[in-house]
Amino acid sequence: MKLPERYTCLRLPLVLLLVALICWLHFRLGPDKAVASVFLQDFYFLPIILSGFWWGPWIGLIMALVVSGLYAPYVVLVHHLTPPTITAAITQMVLFLAVGLLVGWLRRREQAHEAQALRAENLAAVGRAVASVAHDMKTPLMAIGGFTAQVKRKMEPGCPEEHKLEVVIEQTARLEGMVKEMLDFSRPLELHRQSLDLQDFAGRTMEVAASLAEQHQVRLTSDLEEGLPLVEADPERLQEALINLLNNAVQASPAQGEVSLSAWRQGEEVVLAVSDHGPGVSPAQRQHLFTPFYTTKKEGTGLGLPVVHKVAEAHGGRLEVGDNHPQGAVFRLVLPLGN
Repeated sequence: MKLPERYTCLRLPLVLLLVALICWLHFRLGPDKAVASVFLQDFYFLPIILSGFWWGPWIGLIMALVVSGLYAPYVVLVHHLTPPTITAAITQMVLFLAVGLLVGWLRRREQAHEAQALRAENLAAVGRAVASVAHDMKTPLMAIGGFTAQVKRKMEPGCPEEHKLEVVIEQTARLEGMVKEMLDFSRPLELHRQSLDLQDFAGRTMEVAASLAEQHQVRLTSDLEEGLPLVEADPERLQEALINLLNNAVQASPAQGEVSLSAWRQGEEVVLAVSDHGPGVSPAQRQHLFTPFYTTKKEGTGLGLPVVHKVAEAHGGRLEVGDNHPQGAVFRLVLPLGN
């Protein structure tokens, strides 16, 4: 039962009124009206179902406890306490509790599925728009970068205009990187899995990220557990995801800071963790980290982490974020074994 939004404030009074009315009628009839009494006894489920549906399993359970507390005196006052009566009353109260929890849980699951479907629909629409824009931007940017580089090569050494062309080339490269992120986000992932030795793979990935770390005066370290099993993954996509995490960690770290790449086996999963000692991620920011175009940086598309999240899910894994005590953040890319 769904009320219009302007009537949501009436939900609690309605539920309490139902409980009070059913309880009053139940006690008023007493055991003499056996058929009517059984009928009203089933009506107790109505406020329990409404509570679970509107407010979730825990409120449904609380309402079931309230109803059970009101139902128990009826059993004591108007019935002779015989073993069958006690058994029936206990069974009825257990049903109250089970219905409150079950309805609330089913409603929560339905809401989660609805939210997931809406998110998928929104992401599909965003992906189509982003793909269109990025595709239109790609060719002009490549032309700008290419022609600018040609002009720069033909200039006399030490020309005062050379620096301006370097700025154009640098900013064009940055825009090309943003376009690549948008295209990576919008395109469906096609994985080409192969067996990866994580020791070797991590070393090659650290080499790619070393240039940015050197620019920011940040030290890269690695701590990989010995004897890690081979992982079935797409090396290009996985390296793209790890480099994204490493670059984010480097950019968040102070000068002379440290960024670490760790790996270990966790049951039937392998965890690749990137940690830094930057300002960390606040609880408010964590709610939006994987939302496309959400970013706390002055420069960036806000698609880096959504792309990593997409890569993790495509491999059947997940991306987690936590605190790196005493300061900083840690992002864990968790991949299943045996895929």
